[in-house]
Amino acid sequence: MKNKLRLSFQGKIFACFILCCACVVLLRQNMEALYLGLLKPDEIAWEINTLRDWVFFIAGLLSFVLGAFVFYKITSRIIKAESQRRVQEQNLIYASIAHDLKTPMTSVQGFAKALMDGKVKPGEEQEIFEIIYRKSCSMNDMVNTLFDYAKLGTESYHAQQTPIDMGSLVREIVADNYTDLEEHGIQPELELPHQPLMVRGDPTELKRAITNLVVNVYKHNPDGIKAFISLEQKAGKAVLQIADSGNPLPEDMDIFEPFVTENTARTAGRGTGLGLAITKRIILRHGGDILTQAGSHGCTKAFVVTLPCL
Repeated sequence: MKNKLRLSFQGKIFACFILCCACVVLLRQNMEALYLGLLKPDEIAWEINTLRDWVFFIAGLLSFVLGAFVFYKITSRIIKAESQRRVQEQNLIYASIAHDLKTPMTSVQGFAKALMDGKVKPGEEQEIFEIIYRKSCSMNDMVNTLFDYAKLGTESYHAQQTPIDMGSLVREIVADNYTDLEEHGIQPELELPHQPLMVRGDPTELKRAITNLVVNVYKHNPDGIKAFISLEQKAGKAVLQIADSGNPLPEDMDIFEPFVTENTARTAGRGTGLGLAITKRIILRHGGDILTQAGSHGCTKAFVVTLPCL
């Protein structure tokens, strides 16, 4: 049904384009006649009556029809390619969800069966209950993360728009994660402006996006690495850089795609692969951009976020 509706929409575009072209050709060929008809009705002389004018008219019409056909074919290919890309992305999402939920669900099912059959030794019930609880929390986190990713991809979702001091926001995020950074032997070097650097956006969403980048510093790198976080204003934009000296980024992967991680085996405990995809969607929703580049200050890589300033 969807394919039929899409083809019908393309057909309407094609028909409207041809109609517009025909009108343009008629107006172009008979502009003088229209002028005379409006201002000098007694001097109307339609130029289309001669053979030469008919030839020019048909040639012009055919050229526009040809242009419309090319436009239709190009549009059809673009729509088809985009449709295929979205279908592949959805299939990847479904497969990844099934893969990531299978392990904890199997564990919960096995432990629940053992408890039901009385195969758990006395005194081990509490440990089993804790494992089931942790696994269920893990599954709940996966579902919530997927929901947030899907929500950010809908046209009906509108983020709150309020003035935000990026410097204060980055300091707050680093403070919230400082204990985890210290536990991994990481002392981040900060270069933040003393004056407010204001942007407009949703504080909760922007905090989540930047938090994902800070968490990646200690979550996906060895302990004891160097981290560098800077914020400055360039050409009317707030430029945030989060760099580290940890593992280099894979060159053959788009790490902002959903369910892409540096761990191709997708071993449990390395994340859902949605963090950076969510971050990118949030940044784009705020009229900004995010990219990766070679790090400075002795770092191997850097994530650079740009947002329009107020």
